[in-house]
Amino acid sequence: MARVLVIGLDCVPPILAFDAFRTVMPHLDELMAKGAWGPLRSTVPPITVPAWTSMVSGRDPGELGLYGFRNRVGGTYDLRIADGRDVAHKRVWDWIGEAGFRVAPLFVPLTYPPPPVRGQSIACFLTPDHSDPWAFPAPLRAELTERFGPYRMDIPDFRGTDPLAVIEGARHMGEQHFAMAEYVWKEKKPDFMMMVEMGPDRVHHAAWRSVARTFLGEGGAPRDKDRAVAQAVKTYYADLDRQVGHLRSIAGPDTNVLIVSDHGARTMQGGVRINRWLMDRGWLTLRPSDGDDSSKGNVVPRRADRPQNGTGTQSSTERRVTPDTIDWARTRAWGEGGYYGRVFLNVRGREPEGIVPPEEVAGLEREIAAGLEDLALPETPSPTRVLFPRRTFRRCQGTAPDLMVFFGDLAWRSLGTVTTEGGPAGWFSATNDGGDDGANHDWNGIFVAEGPDVTARGKLEGLEIYDVASTVLGLMGVEPPPDLLGRDRSKG
Repeated sequence: MARVLVIGLDCVPPILAFDAFRTVMPHLDELMAKGAWGPLRSTVPPITVPAWTSMVSGRDPGELGLYGFRNRVGGTYDLRIADGRDVAHKRVWDWIGEAGFRVAPLFVPLTYPPPPVRGQSIACFLTPDHSDPWAFPAPLRAELTERFGPYRMDIPDFRGTDPLAVIEGARHMGEQHFAMAEYVWKEKKPDFMMMVEMGPDRVHHAAWRSVARTFLGEGGAPRDKDRAVAQAVKTYYADLDRQVGHLRSIAGPDTNVLIVSDHGARTMQGGVRINRWLMDRGWLTLRPSDGDDSSKGNVVPRRADRPQNGTGTQSSTERRVTPDTIDWARTRAWGEGGYYGRVFLNVRGREPEGIVPPEEVAGLEREIAAGLEDLALPETPSPTRVLFPRRTFRRCQGTAPDLMVFFGDLAWRSLGTVTTEGGPAGWFSATNDGGDDGANHDWNGIFVAEGPDVTARGKLEGLEIYDVASTVLGLMGVEPPPDLLGRDRSKG
């Protein structure tokens, strides 16, 4: 049985890996020429936590109960950051281990705490800090630290740091992660190993505007700083390719290799203050604020928005909407910010202070969805898409949003703040409320497969993120459970 190596590159989009940067990625190009490849359709929503977990479990986000980085705590209005303890379903390394093989999931999102596998595991970037356990078995932590130094879990403040510094940090982080992966592969000899490198995601959020202007012809003519930053990103991709090629050579020609990403990236045109829009429509009421007293956590300082086509407000503060700021007795719906918008209805008998009668839920959902789909976004040809989780997923675990909103089909993100100004001036912002960011996530990641058990077929169409689990299990000779989404794409 050939070994299987999966290399995950978070947020790497086809437009860079398959097109703009392909000339500086000879190792990836060789794998594409010898194997099968294509754009990989992500989950709904295309967000790191549900996407990677769906990829390795063959379950959709509804079945997993994972709708983003943060999810509703049952019976409350609160949100909590997800971790591995929220994953109730088996993942590929569980089935492979049960079949008697040695496994090593490394840095895969939602593997904190490190899963106790038949082999080794290293926890992901969501590990709180170095005092928490981040390796299994426990002695592996000291073993790796002695050889590679303190574990670089992530790049802090990647949205508030100079892009060149973020790129340099991502380079150092990637070098350590690939070195750790090489060590585990050579010394522990897993039959299946999967690593995920988060660096590309951090680089894109910090530097996408410069990349878009310089290499993609978007956002106007590049400035000197844009060219310098974009060239640094291109060099970073060349370094990534070198590391991928080296690990592939270490694995040897008898190993089946997959290179995958969970979602892509695209230019973010701005943000929509979804709660300000809900307020203006009469569906959301906030409690009176105490002026600009930021000590209460309800009013947060912000940079003045850059005017963009007349959008955005110039006020110097905006109020962050949290459960304690909402007047629940007068609120029928509220929203959450993020790469996409989540709208929840305040339903009687479901929410702690719900007021919407259950028989009115369907009509209110349709009314809000129609209003959001009709919302005219400045200079955005793509329509806003509103999806209903109960129709989108096979089932919904946990507390799913009632509506999922993709503004301009991900051209705009959803913001979790409001301003005192209503109407379009208060709805739209040219910047992100979570730090400077030129990128939003996009629907397609990448898929490349090559090896002795992979049929060389060139470009594939219709690849879905759920196909990865079945493909990995097929390559390992492990029968997938019959209810998994996706199919084995190693042969056809």
